[in-house]
Amino acid sequence: MNHQRALPPVSIWKLVAVAFVGGVAGSAARAGVELGCSAVGLPGWTARVAVNVLGAFAIGALFARLCDVDARGVPVGISHNNRLREQLWGAGFLGGFTTVSGFAWDVASAVQDGAFERAAVVFTADAVLGIAAAALGYSITMARRQLSERKGAA
Repeated sequence: MNHQRALPPVSIWKLVAVAFVGGVAGSAARAGVELGCSAVGLPGWTARVAVNVLGAFAIGALFARLCDVDARGVPVGISHNNRLREQLWGAGFLGGFTTVSGFAWDVASAVQDGAFERAAVVFTADAVLGIAAAALGYSITMARRQLSERKGAA
C-alpha cells in the first residue's frame, strides 16, 4: 500500500518549464553522442542503441532513487515528493536523451532494406540490453541506497 500525504502545489508551468529545460539538455546530449559516433565512422543506429541502453540504465537508477520502499526495502511506488526532479531528469533529460522513435525507425529501415541481421541486432540491443540496463541501474542504485540508509541508521 502506498501511503501518500498531500503534496504542496507546484505550478503546472514550473513543471512544464523544468521538463522543457531537461528535454533540451537531453536532446543536446543525444545529438553529441550521435555526432561523436559519426565522427569515428560508426553508423547512426549505433549511437541510438548506445543512448537508449545508457538512458535505460539511468531510468532504472532514477526510479531507485525516487521510489518509496516499505520496511523490507521493497519498492511501493513513487510518492512524487520531488516532482521537479522527476520532471527535470525523468520526463525531461532522459525523455530527450532516449529515443523510442529512433529505435523504431532503425528497425523498420533495416527491414525495408532487407538487412534483417542489422534489424535483429538493433531490436535485441535496444529491447533486451535496454531492459537489462534498466534492471542493472535499479539494482546498483537500490543497493547503494540501502547501504547508505543502514549506515545512517547505525
